[in-house]
Amino acid sequence: MASAAISVGVVAAAFVLGRFARRIWHARTLTVLLLAFVTFRYFFWRLTGTLPPVDDPVNFIPGVTLFAAEAISFVLFLTSLFVIIDPIAREPSEPKGDPASWPSVDVFIPSYNEEPELLETTLAAAVCIDYPRDKLHVYLLDDGGTDQKLAHADPDLAAAAKVRRETLTALCERLQVTYMTRPRNEHAKAGNINHAFKKTDGDLVLILDADHVPTVGILKATVGFFQQDSGLFLVQTPHFFVNPDPVEYNLGTFERMPSENEMFYYSIQPGLDRWNGSFFCGSAALLRRAALEEVGGFSGDTVTEDCETALELHSRGWRSVYLPRPLIAGLQPETFDSFIAQRSRWTQGMIQLFLLKNPLFKRGLSVPQRLCYLSTMLYWFFWFWRPIFLLSPLCYALFGLEIYRINLPDFACFVIPHVFAAAFLSQFLHGRMRWPLFSELYEYLQSFHVSRAALATLIRPRDPVFKVTAKGQSVEEDGFSPLATPFILVTLLLMVGLAACAWRYSIYPEHRAAILPVAVWNSLSLLLALGGLAVVYERKRVRRQERFTVDRSAELTFADGTSIDVTAADVSAGGVRLLVDPRWRELLGRQEEPVLTIAATEAEAATTTGVRIYRVDMRNGVLSVGTGFAPRDRQDIVEAARFVFGNSVGWDDFLDRKRVGAPTFFGGLLFFATRVVPRLGHVLLALPGALRRILTFQAP
Repeated sequence: MASAAISVGVVAAAFVLGRFARRIWHARTLTVLLLAFVTFRYFFWRLTGTLPPVDDPVNFIPGVTLFAAEAISFVLFLTSLFVIIDPIAREPSEPKGDPASWPSVDVFIPSYNEEPELLETTLAAAVCIDYPRDKLHVYLLDDGGTDQKLAHADPDLAAAAKVRRETLTALCERLQVTYMTRPRNEHAKAGNINHAFKKTDGDLVLILDADHVPTVGILKATVGFFQQDSGLFLVQTPHFFVNPDPVEYNLGTFERMPSENEMFYYSIQPGLDRWNGSFFCGSAALLRRAALEEVGGFSGDTVTEDCETALELHSRGWRSVYLPRPLIAGLQPETFDSFIAQRSRWTQGMIQLFLLKNPLFKRGLSVPQRLCYLSTMLYWFFWFWRPIFLLSPLCYALFGLEIYRINLPDFACFVIPHVFAAAFLSQFLHGRMRWPLFSELYEYLQSFHVSRAALATLIRPRDPVFKVTAKGQSVEEDGFSPLATPFILVTLLLMVGLAACAWRYSIYPEHRAAILPVAVWNSLSLLLALGGLAVVYERKRVRRQERFTVDRSAELTFADGTSIDVTAADVSAGGVRLLVDPRWRELLGRQEEPVLTIAATEAEAATTTGVRIYRVDMRNGVLSVGTGFAPRDRQDIVEAARFVFGNSVGWDDFLDRKRVGAPTFFGGLLFFATRVVPRLGHVLLALPGALRRILTFQAP
């Protein structure tokens, strides 16, 4: 009883103290220490009172494996606490002085296989960046049209590369940006950027992925930091995504809760920034040329050239800044297999860094920086501990193994307080950015497939090669992903495990005190597995481009000079949906391309571009008119890109709407269940066919 009272008292005290974290000096730190004490206490109890004896190898080996998984996650827990204990909230820093004295900026947009339409949007937006024209130079770095590809032995591939080079050269000429390619495809993205780096001379370099469309203010918000600090090598900004990833799309959470990446960009990166440990994330970042020249350009020993480059520069005493303001809009992978391909590359790169350039032994880093990089790299070992945590209750449920010796009193005194402390600590530190079970779901969904890439990297750390993440792929019909097999099998196993717990509970009344904790554990694992099943049963994606709600006055002008007032209701990279008075229906049926003029606001300039009307229908007594951009010239292309992506105020508003009303722990569990359960009907109907394919080794 005394032990339970200690745990309950500490958690309660932390809960009360946490309410005053913003008003009482050091209340945040004291709250974290109290909750960490509960976890330390739990871990000491695990070490001293729950491991099977060494002379019982059948129980000892899986028991120690589980403990090792907990130990690694415990180290990550400690380093994470250090990282995010006191995050920095920075504001933009505009350039100072005469614009003639501002640093020049080269904008690098590396590309490999992206479609010209996607590149056109990014390039047009880059041209719109608000910065002195003589100080801004935009480059498309095309690795899909290299001399090596043009001379490919396969004539079809060589012809495709030639067409690509000609198409993109014409695009760049139309937009007045510089097309650049290179002789050979060497060292992937890092090699592509370094080739351009040696042929340019801007004081600063802005890196944008091919699908990362910048706002007009990206340089006005960041250049000032470099003027203030001559030792600064990096200003990193968040990656804001306009489309849902496979988890968000299939569970319908994209507009209901923060995305997975928001915890990293709005909680962890500001924490890293406190310790001068914020690192380059490959795009949406401004870097100082002089610093990069000191290390010979962008590093390329690993497939995560971004973090590797930051590690090298931090070790040489250079400093970094993180600005938590969305200044680009990008695309996430839309299919589960492309999502896994992306995360496999990230996993490989971080494990490579851990093995080849371990921050604990890297000369020049401060102790806080070592802990920051270590925490980042350790996270990418989740593929080891997450499946172990998920499947461990099956050891007892199916085989009667006692790998975690526990009874109900100990469960109440140590496990339950630890779970509550960990949940409260996560919510306390990450605020509205992390909701219960969703981080665990992402780790579970990646674990089985990412583990193969991770193990291969551990064996041969220099072998992985950079693979471009496919963007713009889509799901044409509902059905299980080609990668769904392990998730189906795990779900069935956990169902069998839960049934076995019920059987053991009825047959062995003397063991019920041990069976109940296992059954609770198995049930939570099953809930997580069902969530995974609901994700890998992918829904058809209807939209090719994501739309954003707007409310802007506008005007349509036809060839005969007739103009009508309209309202822009929503917009995508491809066009605008307009709301129009029904009396203009006949006029809208004309086979012509009118000119759309979007009225200016205090925050945004007016926009004029040609449009094509492709749909007119009645909605709630108002005509809804679907239009696609039909630019008449370069100016139209540039203005359309600026209208859709130019202002980050809309991105901030969208993110704030998703962060409202973060649930409690139990509320989060309920929300998770409400996202998963409605999907299970479709999943269960498709399950027999999937099982037949698995058992007969057929491809989906």
